[in-house]
Amino acid sequence: MEAVATRRYTLEEYVALEEQADEKHFFHEGKIAPMGYSSDEHGMIVGNIIGELHPLLKGTDYRKYPSDRMLFVPDCQLNYYPDVMVVKGQPVFHQHSARMKATLNPFAILEVLSETTEEVDRVQKWRCYRMIPSLQQYFMIAQDRMYIEVFNRIDERRWENTYLDSPQQKLRIAGFDITVSEIYRGIAF
Repeated sequence: MEAVATRRYTLEEYVALEEQADEKHFFHEGKIAPMGYSSDEHGMIVGNIIGELHPLLKGTDYRKYPSDRMLFVPDCQLNYYPDVMVVKGQPVFHQHSARMKATLNPFAILEVLSETTEEVDRVQKWRCYRMIPSLQQYFMIAQDRMYIEVFNRIDERRWENTYLDSPQQKLRIAGFDITVSEIYRGIAF
């Protein structure tokens, strides 16, 4: 499916096109765009996070999902595929169609930044993600240097922002710690 930059699509049109597409696309405020190519570093970071979360979340009330799980933010009419999403309890879905549903209740979202996605992740996605009542944590992870920006919800309108840039520091996801060095395992800067 090719996105037409100037045309505005309805959510229903997006769903129909996405069901037929060979590649994933995101949808935001009537615009459709293809998901970009991910670098080897991006894939390794996502793999490291999923690998570290697997034993930590086993037997808990949390579930982890890689980027094949669609997220829908009704307030923004936004559909994305976050790099990693953690849900507490049972996932709640928005049924786009008989074959396509999207998660509505993430607890944590982790996005690996790149030159082509950083502005979207920092501005567009973050503006919409923070409207999700269930979202408690948002992480933006650099792939070109050891640097993680962490947002933890304080209350409905306020977020605490911290930065991690040392291998010994710990990233706390859903109450479980992963060292920054494990997230960047195998990455050379």
